[in-house]
Amino acid sequence: MFNNESERKSFDVQLLLSDGRALDGTLLLPMSSDIKRALSGDSPLLEFRRSDGRESMIAKAAIVEILIPQNAASAVAA
Repeated sequence: MFNNESERKSFDVQLLLSDGRALDGTLLLPMSSDIKRALSGDSPLLEFRRSDGRESMIAKAAIVEILIPQNAASAVAA
């Protein structure tokens, strides 16, 4: 929807939002980025693909917590 799929990394996560919702899906980040860099970057939005396949932009200010599945956590830390 937003960028060419081959130019992005994907991280399966659950986002906990300030309004109490929990969204399961995938963060879509540039190949040169990781979750920490994306969160500290200038853009106020993150690309997100929900578990039902819909893509959207999520305001970083609305994110309270990002839960990363245990098996994916080691890949994110690398």
